[in-house]
Amino acid sequence: MDEKQVQAFEEKLAYLEMANAQLEDEIFRQQQEIDALTKAHRAMLERIEVLQDNAAEPSGMGQTDSIGAAAGERPPHY
Repeated sequence: MDEKQVQAFEEKLAYLEMANAQLEDEIFRQQQEIDALTKAHRAMLERIEVLQDNAAEPSGMGQTDSIGAAAGERPPHY
């Protein structure tokens, strides 16, 4: 193997090492973003569950409005 071939291999190796380091950095950044989004998603699911639980609870049991519909019910035109 002559000197030019060795130098070409060394250049390719250096390029591949640099590209590999850039890919590792990008994967690390993406994993951090995935973790943050997963945390936010879980928080939103918990919030939705709380809101659904609150909506399912009877508010003012037996109370009716002026039309006679139970409190919390939508009028028929909705």
